[in-house]
Amino acid sequence: MSGVQKQGLAPFIYMDQINYSSHIRSFVLSVLCICLLDYVLFGIFYSFTPNIFTSWISITAIVLLVFFFLCRFSLKCYSSPAFIKKSHILFQTVCFITGLLLGINSIIITYYLIHDVPQLTGSHILILTALLLTTSHIIALTFLTQHIRYFFLFFIPSVLPLIISHLLYRNNEHTLFYLAYYSTFFATLLCAHATFKIHKHLSQVLDKNKQLVDVAEQHNQWTEELCQQLQHEINKSKDIEAQLQFNNHLLEQKVRDRTYDLTQMNESLEEHRQNLAFAHETAGIRPWEWNLEEQTIGITNVHNQAVKRDSENHYTLLHKIVHPDDIERVKKALYAHLSGEALRYEETYRIKSPNGEWSWIHDVGQVIQRNTENQTPLRMVGIHRDINQERKDQERLKLAASVFEQASEGIFILDEYFNYLEVNPKYEQITELDKQVILGKQLFEITKQNKLHHQNFQLSILDTLSQEHEYEGEFQETYHSEKSCFLWMHINAVKDEHDRVINYIGIVSDQTERKHQEQRLSYLTNYDTLTDLPNRFYYQQQLHQYLVNEAAIQHLAVIRLNIDRFRTLNELVSNQAGNELLKQVAQRLRISNIDALLVAHLSADDFAIIYEMSPLHPPIHQLCNNIVENFSQPFYIADQEYFVSVSIGVAMFPEHGRQVDNLNTHAEQALNEAKRLGGNTIRYYSNERADLAARYSDLELDLRKALQNNELVVYYQPKMTAHDNLVNGFEALIRWEHPSKGLIMPDIFIPLAESTSLISDIGQFVLHEAAKQLQQWLDLGYSQIHIAVNIVVQQVLRGQLLHDIDTILSQYKISGHHLELEITESAFLENTETVKTVLEALKDRHISIALDDFGTGYSSLAYLTEYPIDTLKIDRAFISKIGDPKQDAIVNAMIAMGKTIGLKVVAEGVETHQQRDYLRKQNCDILQGYLFAKPLTALEATKYLQQHS
Repeated sequence: MSGVQKQGLAPFIYMDQINYSSHIRSFVLSVLCICLLDYVLFGIFYSFTPNIFTSWISITAIVLLVFFFLCRFSLKCYSSPAFIKKSHILFQTVCFITGLLLGINSIIITYYLIHDVPQLTGSHILILTALLLTTSHIIALTFLTQHIRYFFLFFIPSVLPLIISHLLYRNNEHTLFYLAYYSTFFATLLCAHATFKIHKHLSQVLDKNKQLVDVAEQHNQWTEELCQQLQHEINKSKDIEAQLQFNNHLLEQKVRDRTYDLTQMNESLEEHRQNLAFAHETAGIRPWEWNLEEQTIGITNVHNQAVKRDSENHYTLLHKIVHPDDIERVKKALYAHLSGEALRYEETYRIKSPNGEWSWIHDVGQVIQRNTENQTPLRMVGIHRDINQERKDQERLKLAASVFEQASEGIFILDEYFNYLEVNPKYEQITELDKQVILGKQLFEITKQNKLHHQNFQLSILDTLSQEHEYEGEFQETYHSEKSCFLWMHINAVKDEHDRVINYIGIVSDQTERKHQEQRLSYLTNYDTLTDLPNRFYYQQQLHQYLVNEAAIQHLAVIRLNIDRFRTLNELVSNQAGNELLKQVAQRLRISNIDALLVAHLSADDFAIIYEMSPLHPPIHQLCNNIVENFSQPFYIADQEYFVSVSIGVAMFPEHGRQVDNLNTHAEQALNEAKRLGGNTIRYYSNERADLAARYSDLELDLRKALQNNELVVYYQPKMTAHDNLVNGFEALIRWEHPSKGLIMPDIFIPLAESTSLISDIGQFVLHEAAKQLQQWLDLGYSQIHIAVNIVVQQVLRGQLLHDIDTILSQYKISGHHLELEITESAFLENTETVKTVLEALKDRHISIALDDFGTGYSSLAYLTEYPIDTLKIDRAFISKIGDPKQDAIVNAMIAMGKTIGLKVVAEGVETHQQRDYLRKQNCDILQGYLFAKPLTALEATKYLQQHS
């Protein structure tokens, strides 16, 4: 192919100086790494102490680093064609000096290093030299063979010193190694030459390809230029042809225009005639012409047909079809114009239609020709138009305007942008704003918009109108006149024939009075008018809402309150004073129960409180105690001082019921129990007492007989020391050996006894039996033993417990140190001050106090610091679930808490070795349960004590 010429290798080599600079830098850096590797291998096998090899390697490394940065500098500063020669000289120098450094290194390793390192072996010398030179030659083959001169400038100085020294100092010991070594030198030269040839051939091929590409691009350019010239000639031919066609079309168009103008003129005249006829028909206009000189009248009938009749006949027809009330008026107007008194004739009157109905028409006429001598009319033209529908529409408009003005509701008209166009007087009255103030303003611009939520509400109304074209709703609004009222508003859009909104019509009525009546009715329905508290209906409704909404409120209490002896007080004083007392009681309950969900007056002297039990609120017993304490203050009625107390009954959700009726019934049962105890006290409903009363109603009489017949017996369950498995003491447990029902457990008959007066007798019996058994064990020499006895709240509140304790201590000559009383958390829900006083008295007698069933109450943590408790008994419900990670965490927390505040910790209900081992590991003090022994009779307990002391 022409244009493609052969070129030598030299241009290729020198045209890639930038890339070759990168090769030289990579070569220098690789040689530096080989030198350092050679030195590191030497140091690993021998020593890194300074020697001639260390020094020369350091010099070599410094020189190579200098070469590396010179090549980098050359890449930046000598990359232009002007500095190609300088770069070439620099690269040759670098290659030569690098080869010379490696040649000297090989001499130093071979002949001089042995003097500094005597233990250096000949084989290691050969390896170090071979590694240094052979690896460097391989690197040179990689980076320097593109320019064969660079390779020889490196290769010859690197091997020549070693070859010369070997010839001068011939050593026959490693002759074979050196022959192989020199063979590798020769092979390296052959590889370098072959690689150079490959590079040279490759460069020629690449250059030839480049020339071919250049020639092809030039031919493509010539082809494009020829195509452009050809296209230019074709375009010129098309322009000439288009110009000829244009001139021809222009001539034809002028001919058509002239023909069209003539046709258009004729069509225009016809169109004007048709338009005039159509306008007359559409407007209901019928032209007429009166020729007074010939006495003829031409009219257009209802079928748009021209009819001509003589004047006499037409005059007679008019008298027949014109309404009698209008005929004289029409004549006078016609004569006035004919005589020249009026510029034209115009009158509105009624005529009879063919169907017999009267229709209104508007008749207009004018004389167009008069006698020039006497000005008598000769010719008159006119039109008449049916305006019957217009008259009806006017009547409707008058009626609508009357309704608009007289309507009892406010009416306004808005434009499409919600601006006022018209308002009626009622709307002015509702807003107390003048019409002129309202017109032009936007719908809510006449209202006060002080709050953001109010503005958003108004915008929502406008959005609804824009989207749905209708709004109806009720809301409260305050106008600039300071009038505030509840409004019912209905707004509808008015649309044109294209379904576009052109107006909005609104109807407004003032619902303020109705709202006030509804609020008053709602208040009378839901509130007590005497105390202003919610009544029974509202109380029941709210309680139901709280119960069904368990997600929000999980625990609540229903508190029923009754004024003690209110009926007696009401009889002694007047009803007015009783009402005043109820008001003050309601006020005091409202103020003292700010955390309550609801305080209600149910009837007469009956009140109720709904209270949410939450860690954020005081515990229920504290709330009830606060109420009782507040009622200790006197009431003043008509300057007279009265002291009033209340009885309180409490039922809790969900423990005592999940329905309104159940909770109310249970709270009322607790209230009745409080009133039976004399009032001024608090009672909490108990599920156990209620269930047992239903199931074992016949046991009460048997229980009374059991005390007389010695059917009750005391069992003793061992309490073991956790660390040594020895008996620490016993817990006295009551059992009933019923003659017919067999052994009855205390959880059945104790609640029954608590609901009667028998609990005190049973408690007294257990105390005496336990004290008697304790005395026997002490006599047997078990001086460290003690017995735990359960007591209930009735024993504490009835005031008999301390007397019973003093009796047994004196009668059986035992010390209080050997006695422990276990009391449940429910006792602390009662009269806390009384309970605290009794417990302090027991502590004075050196009797230990144990808190039984810990963790099952409502506010257990408070008891640990408020009452003198020595022992903490973890309920069996927690011990039975040991093994569950969550339950283990709770038990750990209980034990740690008891230990922290210095209490002895007892775990009851231990039944498995796993539970025992776990509790030992957690440092629980005492263990009790079926794993050690079930409750034993007195004889069995004595034997057990002898075996495990």
